[in-house]
Parts: sequence; structure tokens; C-alpha cells
Amino acid sequence: MALDAERLAGEMLLRPGAPAGAAIHSSRPDLVPRLTTGRAAAEVPALLGAVFTLCSHAHRWTAERAIAQAQAQAGAPGQGSNVTEADRQAHRVATVREQLLRLGHDWPRLLPGATGHTHLLQGCPLWAREGSDAQRLVQLPEWLAKRWLGSTPAAWLQAYETAPAEGPACWAQAGQGALAAMLQPQRAACQALPAAGPVLNLLADPVRHMPALAARMAGEANFCARPHSLGSVPDTGPWTRINDPHPRTVLTAWDRLVARLVDLLRLAAADGARWLQAGALALGAGEGMAWTEMARGLLVHWVRLEGAAFERVAAYRVLAPTEWNFHPQGVLARALQALPSGPAAHDAAARLAVSFDPCVRFRMASEGELREDGVHSGGVNSDA
Repeated sequence: MALDAERLAGEMLLRPGAPAGAAIHSSRPDLVPRLTTGRAAAEVPALLGAVFTLCSHAHRWTAERAIAQAQAQAGAPGQGSNVTEADRQAHRVATVREQLLRLGHDWPRLLPGATGHTHLLQGCPLWAREGSDAQRLVQLPEWLAKRWLGSTPAAWLQAYETAPAEGPACWAQAGQGALAAMLQPQRAACQALPAAGPVLNLLADPVRHMPALAARMAGEANFCARPHSLGSVPDTGPWTRINDPHPRTVLTAWDRLVARLVDLLRLAAADGARWLQAGALALGAGEGMAWTEMARGLLVHWVRLEGAAFERVAAYRVLAPTEWNFHPQGVLARALQALPSGPAAHDAAARLAVSFDPCVRFRMASEGELREDGVHSGGVNSDA
């Protein structure tokens, strides 16, 4: 059963040093149209929350808002306001948990040489049996200070804002806290991995940008599997938050790892419920979309409903951050192409992949797979 689930989710096959368009091959299927078409609209949020088990809350919540806008029967595009404080708080808690799992569970497993750090989440209040989510959030900064940072989250963020490059590097080098100790041997290697590129910037003016995106999601074949924007493939992640008062260009794999830690600390702050943006648009009778800044970046859902009360799904599309970040012509793909081919580059490729954070398993292509796919000795498979 577990094997079937893995096959259903797909995987990312990485080929360091491969030619353009062949550095990443995804077997991640686009199940959403097949699973949702003809289904009762009321069933879809829970269904998508079950299908996308990572960031389940973000998918369920985004689906609820997209469907609500489609059922609003608006005659012209208009921005929805169906986001409550309770919604924001629930999404904050879910995203904090996701980021804690990335840093405390996935990084020790996936970063080369970090396997000895296996207890980073021990005692974390977000999984305590007692208390409410609000009480757990109040306890989180103290736990982060004692276990991960060696200082308060506020002091860590102040050092970062004062010196965005030097602050995190000095913290990691000093090895204060369990997370710093894990990242200390990773820092130099990650700083040496260029990973710069265009970033997705749709939320500065969503009323203008989002309907155009919805039209491509609805009408362009394969767009949600291979998205693009203005002739390029930007990326999205914690480094693209629209509410960031001090946005910083990410240049390396190290910058991207740091951005995820910064995201966690912003969410853990007292005003963390306002850190992430979410919105929705009614695009006309029976058509709506919604978006959510989630752990891995910007998530977008689009839906068209049918029936007398718009109670049934005629078409549904999901555009997840992984499709931008692990696009075969994207920022990560170009960084992988710049690596030397062969096993010597596998550690570098793994560090790059972790910094972009796929929502499915990734692995390196074997020599046999390279030959089978036509990538060996400079060849390239046209479907890669």
C-alpha cells in the first residue's frame, strides 16, 4: 500500500550536469482534473486535502475559497474577502508545523552528512497533547530559543535584518543551538551553490495578475504541469512573501535555506498570523479562483462549476509551488545543469533540491537511467 502511494505521488529524478531541459524529470501526475470533474463541489475541499497530504490544510482552505467565489455568481471579476482571523490563525499553525517538519525532520534526512541530527523536534510544543494551538504558539519561541537558535527568535531576526548575509552565517559558524550545529558543516557547501533567478510576483496586484493566470490554467494544455510567466519560469517560496518588509534576493542554496528559517520565525512571532497572504476572486458566474502563500510558496486553485446552483465541478485546476520550482526550464534546473555530471555532483544536487523543497520524493538518476533517457554523453530525451 505504501508503495502504491509513492507511485501515485510520483517523484523528481535529478540529473546533475544534464543538458538544458533534461536536468529534472517529474513523474508527478496531475490527478486533479480526473478526480474532481463531475464531483459535487462540496466534496472537493476534503478530497484535495486528502490527495495533497503535505500542506493538506492549505489545499483544503484554498479549495473552499475558490468554490465559494465561483458560487457567488458575480457578474464581473472582484476580490473576495472571505478570509477571517480564525482562518489566518489556523493556516499559520499549519504552516508553522510544515516548516518545523522541513527543518527538523527533512533536512537531517536529506542534506548530505546531516544524518546524525535526528532529535531536532524533540519536545516541540506544536505537537504537545495538552493545550490549544494558541497556547502552543505562545510556548514555541522559548522552545526555539533553547533548542534551535541559542538566542530568542526576535534577537535572531534582528541580527538577520541588520546583516542578512553575515548574521545567519555567523550564527551557523558558532554552532549555537541544535539547528545551527546541523547547518554548520552545510554552510560553505551551500553558499558555493549559485541558485539565483526570477521570482514569481503576482501578489503585488492580484486583481490584475490573477485573472490572466486563471485563463492560462483553464485554457492552456499542460500549463499547471509546466507553468510559465512572461517568457520565463520564476520560482516561489518563503523568499517571495509579499508581506516581507525587507525582501532579499536569494543568490545561493544557503540563502534559500535561511529564508525557510526566517519564514518560521516570522510565523512564530506574536503577529505571525498576518505574515502570509491569501485571497480569492470571483471571475464570473460559476467561476472562481483562490490563492494561498503556503510553506513551499504560492498555491493557486481555479474552478468552474455547473448546475442550477453551481453545485457540480465542470473543471478544476491546481497550480502548486513544486511545478514552478522543479520545472525542467526553471531556476533549479539551470543550477543543476551547471554542475559537473556524475556521482561527484550528487551531494551538491541534493543540497540544491532541499533548498527548493519539493513536495514529493527526489533522487539522482543512475548511470543506467541516464543511458536509457538519452542524456549520457550529451544526448537529451525530448520529453524530459
